[in-house]
Amino acid sequence: MSPQGLVTGDSIDTLCALADLPLPVERRARLASMLSGLIAAANDLSGKMANAEYRTIVPITRFPER
Repeated sequence: MSPQGLVTGDSIDTLCALADLPLPVERRARLASMLSGLIAAANDLSGKMANAEYRTIVPITRFPER
């Protein structure tokens, strides 16, 4: 599935409702394309950083267990 398919007007509405975020409808519509672009860029970067050539320069982050 493409990142553009992950963020839709409906998913923005759901997220706003779950977060109790009173975001006006006209702003929600503009968020879908912006978030889709950010997700696509993050996926590209993640793929690049997973290449073996970057494994020695990127530290492994570990989060403490609670």
